[in-house]
Amino acid sequence: MSDWPASLPGLDLTKALGQLGGKKTLYLRLLGMFNDAHTEDANKIIAAANAEDWTQVQEVNHALKGVAGNLAANDLYQLCVDIDAKMKGGSHDIQAELDALPGAMEQLLASIAEASKLDPE
Repeated sequence: MSDWPASLPGLDLTKALGQLGGKKTLYLRLLGMFNDAHTEDANKIIAAANAEDWTQVQEVNHALKGVAGNLAANDLYQLCVDIDAKMKGGSHDIQAELDALPGAMEQLLASIAEASKLDPE
């Protein structure tokens, strides 16, 4: 059994594996699926906000929030939670979160690349 770190920047590996019953291979597959399907989500949210397409902001953010939560991508997840809470409260004052999204996504993608090198056994 290989030893995995408890976390990587932006990823709580211990929490994620706890949610998945310790299934490392499954977690690595889910990270790969995120990498394939969600890498542009932060840019989509920013573009939609810049266009004041609040429905699109909510839709993309909601999907990203769910995936980030399931992966225990805590930094990105928290930004999505904050955007969601403000939007549900009728506020479009999400500039601080929008400014932080690209960095959180970049950090997560770098950590996914690192996690892909971990031994699933």
